[in-house]
Amino acid sequence: MKALVIDRIHEDGIALLKQFCEVDVRYPLAREEFAEVIGDYDILIGRATPETGSIQAPMLERSGRLKVIGIASVGLDQFDLEYIQSKNIKLINLPGVNSISVAEHAIALLLSGIRSIVPAYQQMKNGIWNKHGFPNAMELHGKTMGIIGFGNIGKKVGQIAKHGFGMEVLAYDPYIGKSEIMEAGAQPAYFEDLLVQSDVVSIHAPLTEETYRLFGKKEILQMKKDAVLINVSRGGIIDEEALYECMAKGHLLFAGIDVQEKEPCDDLPLFSLDNFISTPHIAGLTSDALRRAGIQIAKECLEYLGVKTSEIHRFTINKGG
Repeated sequence: MKALVIDRIHEDGIALLKQFCEVDVRYPLAREEFAEVIGDYDILIGRATPETGSIQAPMLERSGRLKVIGIASVGLDQFDLEYIQSKNIKLINLPGVNSISVAEHAIALLLSGIRSIVPAYQQMKNGIWNKHGFPNAMELHGKTMGIIGFGNIGKKVGQIAKHGFGMEVLAYDPYIGKSEIMEAGAQPAYFEDLLVQSDVVSIHAPLTEETYRLFGKKEILQMKKDAVLINVSRGGIIDEEALYECMAKGHLLFAGIDVQEKEPCDDLPLFSLDNFISTPHIAGLTSDALRRAGIQIAKECLEYLGVKTSEIHRFTINKGG
């Protein structure tokens, strides 16, 4: 067997693959070259990169012996699922593999914003001791957290908010029943009600036609003027221009995002705002999650091709989701 790896995965995942097949790590790999060489491989591990782009027609026309594609993360929005299925290729992703890391990053953005961590540090670096300069800092205890999308990550954010900070938790997810939401310790809410009632709104929904620009000017203005908006799910769910327009006029206490509609992104009007912070899509990229994902995606791809699980004895996976 031969495996092609076109994205960064943990070295332990590579080592596991090498126990059972020949492995080529080609990162970055240009789109045209990918289309030419893909037919030489049984396994493809990786997702869309700036060089390769989305995996879509006609990239797999020469796929030949390719049987399985593994992505060491959750989202599938970078793949043409129907096209891949038409080639009789199995697509494997890892729901929940980085849930803890992403949930913790959402809380990190939240705390950074409501306690003015970055501007306070920048002022100190510039020799300014501004002890009384952040009167809008707020506690989380007793506040209401509204969660949009109550899957693995949304549930973990809810658990941290409720049990770690004593927050009330509302959840909106049209694909999850009320009983499941309540069993996870949250109260089900309609979308509009959640926006109006929440002190913090945290987005954990996938990017679909339904959720694209789910948060526009209308929705943002429905939120409390001093509310906080967090997005660690997918860029495109928030209309970035609308968010800037609302925040520039004083609506929202703070917004923190880990994802942008266009990535890589190095220039947004939002960057000019003191009460906004962004990170470059790193929420799920902890050393723990990366190792877990690398090993697990290698294991599942090998198993799909008939390698017995009992043969994989040198590596252990600590579940994170």
